[in-house]
Amino acid sequence: MHGDFSRVIFDPARRFSSVLSQQGRVQLDADFNEQTAILLHYVRTLAADVLGPAAYPPEPNGIGGFGIDGYDGDTFTLAPGRMYVDGILCECDGTDYWDQPDGHLDPARDQLPTGPFLVYLRVWERFVTALEAPWIRETALGPNGPDTTARTRVVWQVCVLPLEPGSFTPDMRSAGRFLRDRVGSRFEPRGMLAARTRRPEEAAALPDGTVPSSGYRGPENQLYRVEVHRGGREGTATFKWSRENGSVVLPVRGVSGTQVELETLGRDDKLGVDVGDVVEIVDDAVVCRGASDRPDEDCGRLHIVQRIDYDEYRVTLDGDLDDDPFHRSAGRVPTRHPLLRRWDQGASGRDGGHGDAMGLPLREGEWLPLEDGVEVRFEPSQDRPRVYRRGDYWLLPARALTADVEWPRGRQGQPLKRRPHGVHYHYAPLAFLEPRDGDDFRLVDLRVPFPPRR
Repeated sequence: MHGDFSRVIFDPARRFSSVLSQQGRVQLDADFNEQTAILLHYVRTLAADVLGPAAYPPEPNGIGGFGIDGYDGDTFTLAPGRMYVDGILCECDGTDYWDQPDGHLDPARDQLPTGPFLVYLRVWERFVTALEAPWIRETALGPNGPDTTARTRVVWQVCVLPLEPGSFTPDMRSAGRFLRDRVGSRFEPRGMLAARTRRPEEAAALPDGTVPSSGYRGPENQLYRVEVHRGGREGTATFKWSRENGSVVLPVRGVSGTQVELETLGRDDKLGVDVGDVVEIVDDAVVCRGASDRPDEDCGRLHIVQRIDYDEYRVTLDGDLDDDPFHRSAGRVPTRHPLLRRWDQGASGRDGGHGDAMGLPLREGEWLPLEDGVEVRFEPSQDRPRVYRRGDYWLLPARALTADVEWPRGRQGQPLKRRPHGVHYHYAPLAFLEPRDGDDFRLVDLRVPFPPRR
């Protein structure tokens, strides 16, 4: 989540059951958010233990939630209702394949297969601020007043998996495992990362001949975010990073060629953009299409700010956005809430450089510098190459008081490798569909119903 957080501290392995306030103490965002995460983890774990990986409540006089209700070769319809996927509640008001609310499908790339295919649900959570959902903002604070809280939204996307004619036909019992083997395993083994600060005895001398006296040398506390930009294996995958958890975003008014007109240039120098910054244009469609189950899926380009017109709130980028197929429509549809997001590997004088339009090269087995003594290491696998999924991220709280990053360590003090902190995807099979001659088709419902009410 690209939120303006101090840190994210919930860990189910710690077995905390609640967060208790004490009188006269400072209230922190991390404590409030941990209580929410504890309760949500409990409720969803309970639902998954009772209902199983995926289940829906059957309707007495209907098909039930997410049931396939018609197919004409170009689309199929989904029945309204509810479904629980790994304990996460998904609600459908009734839609079809092309009009699903968070699909943002591409007519040229997402046509339904002509042969048999599996219909399944991909579920994840998206971070939403008042910039994407303006009704969150309290208008009594003024039209340009401060934002307050943010939200997470459950995103469900109906996807299709082409199958070979005459191949194995999954049933209700085998469909879940079949889906995990065919889709979830594409990103295994997952990427692993370790983080540390470069110690004084390891650091090179500064130009004046002195040696830094601490590990983390930043003047402020930061929440670093390391995120995979282009997915794939080492040699193909790239990454980007932010010292503000990617939370520096500016609303976009319009895009024309290399120029982007913004609503504002930021509240101050720390939370705005400057010449040389690395940025990208995102909107609802870009975010939702980024949740692809294909490891080789294309991604958008990163750009460098070349010039800033402070009077017109306009920035000029180093590349024409019309030449970026992935982001061609980004910034041009106001209802999709376009934003310019800043990444921090482009600041002048930083250790790692800004990379290229696809981000920084992801190299395994070596410590890669970010800034101010903070380093990360992508750990290689001993068995087979790791697969990095676009959008995978790790969070590194850096604290000026301790001159270090908060990262788990082993008995000898070495940083431990960790799987991504997000994004977490969940899957549920819906149906097997096989087109036949004319408008005829074969449909096998793969949803698991609740036990019947007594």
